[in-house]
Amino acid sequence: MASGSLTVLGSSGGFPISGFACSGYLARVAGQSLLLDCGPGIAGALIGADAKAGIDGVVISHLHSDHVLDLIPLGYALMTEWLTDGRTEPVPLYLPPGGLEFLQSFSDLFGHRNWRFTEEGRNAGYQALGAALARGQDWLLTVFDAREYEPGEDIAFGTTTIATFPVDHRVRTAAMRLRLGAMDFVYSADTRFLPALGHFAAGTDLFLVDAHFSGPKAPGGLHMTPADAGRLAAIANAKRLVLCHLGAPEDGASARQAAAAHFDGEIHVAFDTREYRL
Repeated sequence: MASGSLTVLGSSGGFPISGFACSGYLARVAGQSLLLDCGPGIAGALIGADAKAGIDGVVISHLHSDHVLDLIPLGYALMTEWLTDGRTEPVPLYLPPGGLEFLQSFSDLFGHRNWRFTEEGRNAGYQALGAALARGQDWLLTVFDAREYEPGEDIAFGTTTIATFPVDHRVRTAAMRLRLGAMDFVYSADTRFLPALGHFAAGTDLFLVDAHFSGPKAPGGLHMTPADAGRLAAIANAKRLVLCHLGAPEDGASARQAAAAHFDGEIHVAFDTREYRL
């Protein structure tokens, strides 16, 4: 049976807290590294001293800033691989509806389509980027193979499938489920309490649930409380619950207690436990 791992690169809500990045989860399975969401601080948490992005694909749950802003620095890292290492293979990037227009508008803020690279006498990646820019294309949308998906559709990465499920947030948002042999986890993304999401996550080994309404500093918005997260994990009969997107690290103990009133399985706090084997 295949196995994998899940690394919480960040799960702070709205802005990085105490050096902990916003939403970003790295799934390693079947020799692939898949990034789910890419909020502020994720590029720094992901990219090591070798300056390599080290990812095979990216899926974005929704187009709020704390889930997408680091697509720009991540794209810069990929561009550098093209220019210096001769890379020519783009990284698949899946975005919810409206994502292509959003990404192009975001990139245009920095004038990326106006850059120019001399094509002659350089490696294949350098030449490919130069040629794309000469045709009026955007280098960011060259190093990424960006495409849209509809929440509810399956997304295939080689032998790995990500099932998606539409949830209840201010914008089009998808929860995600990864399955491969013994590996199974669900990421709720931002959503209000939604019993149907518990059914989507039925029997999962690891349930990452946003619980943004926690502690005295929790802002408004369509999110769940830790108690809601516990109720949802109970509906799913999940083996382990991970409380993500909390208001602050010091809210961990009270959030765990609130969730435990509704769920008697293992409960973790993403601020505290960041590595999971599956």
